[in-house]
Amino acid sequence: MLEKQDTFVEKLVTQVIKNLQVKISNIHIRYEDHVTNPNCPLSFGVSLQNLSLQTADENWTPCLLDEKSKLFYKIVRLDSLFAYWNVNSELYSNHSPDEALTFLKHSVAVQNMIPQDYDFIFRPISARAKLRMNPRSEVDFSAPKVDLVVDLPEVAVELNRPQYVSILELLGSVDMMSRNLPYRKYRPDIPVHTNAYQWWQYVITGILEVNVKPALHMWSWRHIREHRQKVKRYRELYKIKITSKKPTEELLRELEEPERTLDIFNITLARQQAEMEATKAGQRIYRPGMKAEEEESQGWFGWMWNWGSDDTTKEEVKTGGFDDLMTPAEKSKLYTAIGYSETAVNHNLPKDFEDMKINFQLISMSIAIKEHKDKPEIIKLAVSDLRAMLSQRPGAQAIKLTAQLTSFEVTGLQRLKQSPTLLSSRTVETDSTGPLLTVMFETNPLDECADQRLRVESQPLEIVYDAMTVNSMSAFFMPPQDLQLDELTNATRMKLEQFRDRTSTGLMYVIETQKVLDLKVNLMASYVIVPQTGFYDSTQNLVLLDLGHLKVTSMSREGLPQLCVGRDTIEDIMSRAYDNFDVQLSSLQFLYSKPDGDWKTARKQKQSDLHILEPMDVKVLFKRAMVVTDSRMPKAPPAVCRISDDKLRGVLELIDSIPLPESHPTPRTTTNSPGPAQ
Repeated sequence: MLEKQDTFVEKLVTQVIKNLQVKISNIHIRYEDHVTNPNCPLSFGVSLQNLSLQTADENWTPCLLDEKSKLFYKIVRLDSLFAYWNVNSELYSNHSPDEALTFLKHSVAVQNMIPQDYDFIFRPISARAKLRMNPRSEVDFSAPKVDLVVDLPEVAVELNRPQYVSILELLGSVDMMSRNLPYRKYRPDIPVHTNAYQWWQYVITGILEVNVKPALHMWSWRHIREHRQKVKRYRELYKIKITSKKPTEELLRELEEPERTLDIFNITLARQQAEMEATKAGQRIYRPGMKAEEEESQGWFGWMWNWGSDDTTKEEVKTGGFDDLMTPAEKSKLYTAIGYSETAVNHNLPKDFEDMKINFQLISMSIAIKEHKDKPEIIKLAVSDLRAMLSQRPGAQAIKLTAQLTSFEVTGLQRLKQSPTLLSSRTVETDSTGPLLTVMFETNPLDECADQRLRVESQPLEIVYDAMTVNSMSAFFMPPQDLQLDELTNATRMKLEQFRDRTSTGLMYVIETQKVLDLKVNLMASYVIVPQTGFYDSTQNLVLLDLGHLKVTSMSREGLPQLCVGRDTIEDIMSRAYDNFDVQLSSLQFLYSKPDGDWKTARKQKQSDLHILEPMDVKVLFKRAMVVTDSRMPKAPPAVCRISDDKLRGVLELIDSIPLPESHPTPRTTTNSPGPAQ
């Protein structure tokens, strides 16, 4: 691939970053609200102690810039960044500006002191990043142009029920204000009590002026005629403007009035019609910022003069005013300082050269949901050792993203001073010692066997149903009954499916240009445990659903005969307009076990007294249509099912013993056409 040198702007930016050192400290942004709930004011904000960018040496030690070094290094530090959401909060706006400023300054977290009067959304985060840049990457392939390494030690995210309710109330308040905005100018500034006449007048006036009169005026013949005349006049004026080399001031002023009153759709449509009329009439169109020779090349026969020319020789980024503001000697000194040359020869970048690399590592992250900040967690998700890498190879127009996760665990609501483990990889017996999850996505791989490549592998997980945790989560996310979110919940999604008839040539073009996906998914067998009474211990009956070992592989298209329009029928071409995937699910099974049953051993067996559904294998040929949807359904092999009266009775008793979430009445909503509100 032919790749040009870095542009003037890229060189300039690189040189600026090379000599740039930044330090930002003691930032606190806070929002306070006493309108949403006057009895419970809220405040939320973001605080940052320090953000710095420093120059370093090869050992990542801060130092002065070495001008002779081919590579330059930067250290980025982030200290004590946190966000909070306080409910029933003290408002700094009630104090004097000096006192409020003092409160904000003392509320910034430092390394050895964390403010305790905050309900954190995420606790103070400190991170460190190392940036290595190679300004000569267009000729020196020993190091990437950008090599960034980000280390994030710990992230702790928290959310409690008062915060969640406060967030919903704020959204409801914003929703109410947005619906009330058109009527606000008619709203009287007097209390409702003893002023019923003024408020009824406000309601009547608001409905008439906002909802009734505009609709009647919009569809009147007089308004339609005026609108058509205005659009027609604007199209004529715009046509005069684009065909005039220097439009008059009077013409520009006359164009301003319709551009203020017409909507963007009519303005765009009128401009397109004006350009089309000018082109058909053979008139020359003058575009702002385009030189005369470029304008001439855009005419009817411009394609003829550009035929066969090499566009890569044109300079894409122009230096603009530098040619007029600087002498040739001054411009030469600037180009030498930033390493830019107008006459540099293009070169071929190797396809395996990584121009950009970004490495990210997160040591640990936790997400906790609580009923109150002083109570134990309802549920807690813990992630350990998350690593990701993003690389770019411009020589092959390729990117590659890899990520792996070592540990993932979910614990539930405490019961008898013990938090049940709902999801974990540590409790599963497995022979593999690799990471829990590995994902790799790549475009245009080096072996050129496919256009896209996706790899997903995971280790087995044990998933346990806990009734108290599920019911508490359901109650946690239940919105208040008096909350209205009409504008947010009534948004509809409309999808338009277009069906097109395609010829054989069109189908063949789709097949030949379709990107080839090399897919391999390998998910080890995870299983779900549902215990009797909804709490898992060794004294309870349980049912176990083994989800089986899932493998998905894309089927190669190599070796298929070449299609020909005259030789192959439309049915043959249609049969090739699919991506084929081989889906294999092995050892899918369902078991019921009493306290004395060894379900761990039975799960590894083909037959046992605990099996309701014996291990079964499913093989499916999945087809993804390139053009149309395939309506044929794959056939599955027969399943072997064993059940007895005792097993059925036990399963029904187990399901009946699990407490379910309490039902709540449906929150009241307003009508679809709300009127003015108080």
